[in-house]
Amino acid sequence: MQRLWITTVVLVCLASPAAFAQDEEVDEQAPPVAAAAASPDAVGGLPFVGQIDVTVVNVNVYVTNKQGLAVTDLKADDFVLTHDGTARPITNFGLFTDEIYRSYYQGQEAPTGQPTPTPIPGAENLSKESFRPVYVVLYFDNQNSRALDRNRLITQMRTFVRENLQPPVQMMVISYNKSYEVLQPFTDNDREIYDALREIKMSTGGRTELDNTRKDILRQFSESQRNSQNNVSAMSRSHGMVIGFAEEEANSLQFTLGALRDTLTMLSGLPGKKVVIYVSNGLPMIAGLDLFYAFANTYQESSAITESARYNMNRHFTSLVSNANAQDISFYTFGVGGLENPTIASAELGTNQDTMSASLGMQNYLDSLRFMADSTGGAAIINTNDFTAGLQRVGQDFFTYYSLGYDLNQSGLDKVHRISVELPNYPDYRVRYRQRFVEKSLESRVQDKVVTGLMFPLDDNPMEIMVEIGTQGPAGETRWMVPFKLSFPLRKVALLPSGDDYVGNVTIFLAARNSDGDRSDVVRQNHEIRVKTADYDDAQLKRYTITANLLMEEGSHSVAVGILDPVTRNASFSTTRVTVRE
Repeated sequence: MQRLWITTVVLVCLASPAAFAQDEEVDEQAPPVAAAAASPDAVGGLPFVGQIDVTVVNVNVYVTNKQGLAVTDLKADDFVLTHDGTARPITNFGLFTDEIYRSYYQGQEAPTGQPTPTPIPGAENLSKESFRPVYVVLYFDNQNSRALDRNRLITQMRTFVRENLQPPVQMMVISYNKSYEVLQPFTDNDREIYDALREIKMSTGGRTELDNTRKDILRQFSESQRNSQNNVSAMSRSHGMVIGFAEEEANSLQFTLGALRDTLTMLSGLPGKKVVIYVSNGLPMIAGLDLFYAFANTYQESSAITESARYNMNRHFTSLVSNANAQDISFYTFGVGGLENPTIASAELGTNQDTMSASLGMQNYLDSLRFMADSTGGAAIINTNDFTAGLQRVGQDFFTYYSLGYDLNQSGLDKVHRISVELPNYPDYRVRYRQRFVEKSLESRVQDKVVTGLMFPLDDNPMEIMVEIGTQGPAGETRWMVPFKLSFPLRKVALLPSGDDYVGNVTIFLAARNSDGDRSDVVRQNHEIRVKTADYDDAQLKRYTITANLLMEEGSHSVAVGILDPVTRNASFSTTRVTVRE
């Protein structure tokens, strides 16, 4: 990952990076524009926005019957919604179905007689804003998959892609094998997705190496039993092998979850529904758990079971799902191992693995998939060789759900809230939803969008910012100084009277990403704008400029910029490409 940090007037970036030294000026050459007329409810000619907002929190709720079919005949009064333990009235209620979506995107009127997602009471037509885009990431964790198992799912995915890749759905394909690679950016072209899936099919699976290492350790246990070598030397050697396995698996898992977190962060600023379909043979909740139990059984050392607690990875998974909930992303996890018999070891071991350790081992890898899905309002598709029904369930969730909205007085802070949804009169129905809602400060939302802008072009510019890149010059053996200029009309910023001046403030957010996918942290800086009272009217006709020098390594880089006016709470974004000569 690239790193950015700030001194007084300099940002420095390691890896592929930037030094950022800024200056500020009013652009005297900017063409005059009509000044915004001030009004009693305006600041600096701009509408004033209070710091405390009332917003509507929308909760997507999936209701299915015992057969797993979507239930679509419920009313708002059937639901009981609580926020942080307190019942809240449902102010917005709507039902989305596949039929409604398809009718809307085919330019037809929505079916009548359905509860529409509008304030209660009301029967207005569905608005464009009601139909949120759906971003779906097909994430293949090849490092933790067996190729044959994974490819069985890929074969069944073609129908899923064909039936569901239509407006408003877009899909992306990511492959992970010690580092993640975007094989296909978001697209609504099924052929492009098929091509990426075909490339995945040709790749190897890293789980085989892990399986072989486990077999070697179990073989050591088996040989000790056959040869009655339960002496201190054999036990010590076996114990060392178990510890080594657990250490390596725990370390590998942290890289795996780190790559997943990077993917979630990349999606953070996108609007709409966001889904990650995660594919693997499972991840360990406790690294090496089955081997600790097998060791305890072989050598009659119950302390090994207690020792396994050192490798409990629960907090890492909790961090992952917290990140997903913060970005409003749901996991749909596919365990591609199928209907395995955990009690039968490979014939080459010469013995059956004991039932308890084998069963615990299999569940240990599947519990993580359940946890990721259940904690984010998704679903886990495991213990099956036929993924057709599971894929249909995922596709059903894209379009068929209830939207429950309730009012929230925003705190202006980053804050986690607990949500509960129940159907008291329908105990047999299954209700799925995101159980945590993360309220985000405006600054956090701007920062998320800047990170997303490193991968997806940003087109949100109410403050009319312009980014210009100047002529680069050498600054060392491998680094170049790249002039950078950010400008915006002063009339777009709130200027408040302060003594003999008008004073405003803006916060700049900046991040960079190189062609290898290494991304910097988001760096933020506050800038004060000061204009003499006598010059105020004239300044309203000009652009304000912040200049910088980016110290960058050779190669191609994306640079995303966000600017926020904390008074008006307006924000603008821009993404630019910088190619540093090689």
